Amino acid sequence: MQIWLKRKRYGWVVITSRPSRDRIVKKMAELMKAGAVMLSETCPVKGCNLPLFRLKSGEIVCPVHGKIVVVGSEEEAAEVTKKYGLASVLDKLEDFVIRTIDSMIGETSDPSLIIEWLEVVERIERIKKMIKEKTRGQRRASQ
Repeated sequence: MQIWLKRKRYGWVVITSRPSRDRIVKKMAELMKAGAVMLSETCPVKGCNLPLFRLKSGEIVCPVHGKIVVVGSEEEAAEVTKKYGLASVLDKLEDFVIRTIDSMIGETSDPSLIIEWLEVVERIERIKKMIKEKTRGQRRASQ
């Protein structure tokens, strides 16, 4: 379950915890219109239980949670967890930083604080790029 938060002056406020049923159905219809195939398997995320879809590219996705990786062994699971775990942490960190910057705009008279947060975003993007290049290099080496 994904929770979107918005920072208020005196704390955090939950905006939504899951897309509405209508939005989920709309997303499922869009996936099928785009040529995705609905699978008999359901999303492994606890409490989701929505059907998974195989895109034309071969990727398997959940209409709510996005890409799902199917693994065949413990070694593959460890590798995927390592790869996507870091990517997930970086995505969450980037979202947090962007929300923080957004909340600071108009509230702070010191632009140096916003610049520091923007430097954090730049570092996150640099790390993501390094991971992507490393993954590409490993794929080429295995071919």
